[in-house]
Amino acid sequence: MDLDRRSLLFTALALAGCASGPPAPRPWAEMATRELNLSLASFEAQGRRVTVTRSAGAPAATPVVVYLPGLGQGSDAGQRWAATWAQAGYTVVAVQPLEADAAAWRSELSRTGEFRELGLLHYGDALRADRLAALRRLLPTLRSAQPALDWQHAALAGYDTGAQTALDARGDAGWQAVVAISPPAMQAPASGAPTLLITSDVDQDPLGLLRTPAERRRAFDALAPGSGWLLNLGGVPHAALAGTLAPDGWHEQDLHHGQMGGGMGGGRGGSHGGPQGPMGGGARGPRSGSATEAAQTDLRDGLRISRAFLDAQLRGAAMPAAPQLSAN
Repeated sequence: MDLDRRSLLFTALALAGCASGPPAPRPWAEMATRELNLSLASFEAQGRRVTVTRSAGAPAATPVVVYLPGLGQGSDAGQRWAATWAQAGYTVVAVQPLEADAAAWRSELSRTGEFRELGLLHYGDALRADRLAALRRLLPTLRSAQPALDWQHAALAGYDTGAQTALDARGDAGWQAVVAISPPAMQAPASGAPTLLITSDVDQDPLGLLRTPAERRRAFDALAPGSGWLLNLGGVPHAALAGTLAPDGWHEQDLHHGQMGGGMGGGRGGSHGGPQGPMGGGARGPRSGSATEAAQTDLRDGLRISRAFLDAQLRGAAMPAAPQLSAN
């Protein structure tokens, strides 16, 4: 059974349990290793935790996807993206380059509810440059820590702030493809690795820096002709685009809020909201990239097309054709 069908089954079981209370949350490691036949590992590089996801049966020298999580996320975020790519024969090496980004929801700006200011800081020029420099410093360490991987066929992917950095790095040597998921409004190098930008019509910004979701497409509009593709996932909200499974202990909240969660995918007010946070917020602070399981199931087209895009750029397969996909 492939990942998309497993996602649908997981969602159906979760919804079926609503009447009698939510089922006990299942740890991601258990699902990944026992059901999806994935191998999970982690190590430390320059003080940053790195998570490695690959198919348990894959050969050592697989192509690589370096994945950069979003604001407030650690290296274990984006499991749906990582699982899809790993099952297709890629090794996904995930790292959050800046501790400041990982700790965003524990910062003073978050504690005092200054979420717009927090966004201006983390998407602003100074931290944007720091994040790109940190990635460039990390890459030699990642390569030396995983020397058996096929680094000659490597893609860079990211969500949110990670997408910003992935786009900034698209002109760097060593990348055969870039996947930018829900980036902020930004300019990116016009030339560089073939790039897939993924967003949607309801890809709102809960921090209030964007006026409309269409602003996330600004980088795509500036890419050199023939080097960019835009994937519009229609009704998939910003939170669901993170592809991050709800952590243990949040499952009941996700099911409850999913019944009334508006355009941001329920539960947390999108990528950055929880009770009393922006767009709805939580007592423990905003939580990046959480969404109901039902909302995340809507990612299936994005998962499938992103996998086909990687196959086209790293393995020479044909580019995918889909009504949601357009080229520049």
